[in-house]
Amino acid sequence: MSRVLLAGGGTGGHLYPGLAVADRLREQGVDCRFVGTSRGIEARVVPQRGYPLHLIHARGLAGKPWHKLWAVLQTAWGVLDCLGIISRQRPQLLISTGGYVCAPVLMAARLRGLPVLMLEQNALPGKVNRKLARLARRICLSFDESKKFFPADRCVTTGNPVRQEILQATRSEGRKHFGIPEDRPVLLVTGASQGAASLNEAVLRALPLWKDKGWTIMHLTGPKHLAEVEEKSRSLVAGSMLDYRAIGYMGEMHLALAAADLAVARAGASTLAEFNAVGLPSILVPYPFAAEKHQDYNADALVNRGAALKLDDSAVVELLADTVASLMEDSQRLGKMAEASLAGGRPQALEQIVELIDKGPWG
Repeated sequence: MSRVLLAGGGTGGHLYPGLAVADRLREQGVDCRFVGTSRGIEARVVPQRGYPLHLIHARGLAGKPWHKLWAVLQTAWGVLDCLGIISRQRPQLLISTGGYVCAPVLMAARLRGLPVLMLEQNALPGKVNRKLARLARRICLSFDESKKFFPADRCVTTGNPVRQEILQATRSEGRKHFGIPEDRPVLLVTGASQGAASLNEAVLRALPLWKDKGWTIMHLTGPKHLAEVEEKSRSLVAGSMLDYRAIGYMGEMHLALAAADLAVARAGASTLAEFNAVGLPSILVPYPFAAEKHQDYNADALVNRGAALKLDDSAVVELLADTVASLMEDSQRLGKMAEASLAGGRPQALEQIVELIDKGPWG
């Protein structure tokens, strides 16, 4: 296979799995090209990673009736864009990773007879993947729970690709990097790259109740919240046994995951794949405004396996302190959750997806 077209974006959750696959294919000499919009995260990240990005017209079917009509017109325009791209670039395969940008690309692929491999990251599949799954020859799933939404004979549960540095980092490396003793309990709180206001508030509310705990807390506040959290937390942890660290952005996330004993986080598919890959127990607080509440479905999948607990965003401020303490002080329970998390991990997801691509048949 000499050339592959990848479509997906709008958010990092749709884009980064595609980039992981593209990176591996590029190592094999495959020419990988992306399709996206100027509004999505792909417009910035894809060129930075050294891949060509073909911009098309596309828009999600949300909002008021005239917004939906405009989205339909934009999608039709996008189909024409994609027909031209496919004719000029002549790829042998389309890899679709989700998001509204995939709709016109999938329709154009069908019209051009271009075979499709679809990646679905969430337990509740996105609308585009659910509606257009029939256009895909193979569908790679992250959760077994999403099989019921797709043709069974086209599905394979591969897991969500995880960066190699996460798989390779060790606990001792993480502890050494952050200067944390091996026997000290470590709590990692992350609201993703931009932070989460409700998680920040919950941690600040809990700090006085954790003052006598000999823990290290790595609190990823998000860059725009860092100054406020630092100011508010200063008096709350003064003279305490806590080693509390407010961090705006974590560039060494692989080491933070390796060092942690417990995580508090949103329930995005990529985040959960990383937790499972390293066997990290978690308290999950799904983002309440996620499309169709898909993060709740992701969280439920881990809860049902015994790998996580789930708190509602509206209750996290009141419940986080006691929930964290009950786990951090029960090593046996935490150990069982870690085992369940690791059992649900699929560290070979990327290799399995690439193997499917290599084997085909796609002709």
